[in-house]
Amino acid sequence: MDKEKEKEFNTAYDLYADMLYKIAYLHTADKSESEDILQEVFIKLLYKSPSFKDSEHKKAWLIKTTNNQCKDFLKSSRRKTLPLNDEILGEENFDDKKLDVRNKLLKLDSKYKTVLYLYYYEDYTVEMIAGTLSLSKSNVKMRLKRGRELLKNELEEYSNER
Repeated sequence: MDKEKEKEFNTAYDLYADMLYKIAYLHTADKSESEDILQEVFIKLLYKSPSFKDSEHKKAWLIKTTNNQCKDFLKSSRRKTLPLNDEILGEENFDDKKLDVRNKLLKLDSKYKTVLYLYYYEDYTVEMIAGTLSLSKSNVKMRLKRGRELLKNELEEYSNER
């Protein structure tokens, strides 16, 4: 690998690995599987990636590739029932309510997880999510709406605490 390509690869890893790991973890709820998915994504970046127009195009490609790797993992025979643990999204010091919200997020259908994560944790706009995941804006809005409703229904127990 030439020095320029190595530098680009290292820069991409430094910028995006943490975010991509969190997306993978949302789907797998397993540290080692998430690391494997992350590794596969960066192998694809190194050997099979297209030419990118700019850094946003590269970031979108990485997110979409991660999402697709997660879907492949969930369909594969390697899939097993994965326990949820306290390393939710890489953050350890949360109160019980925040951990419960994150556990509920992990249990959502995969089509809602990435959209909710990008919107609430990465501050993506609906338009950015649509472009990144090759979805229509109305589809992204619907997934956000349904994902929120599912979380709200799951978290009804907290509505009486006010």
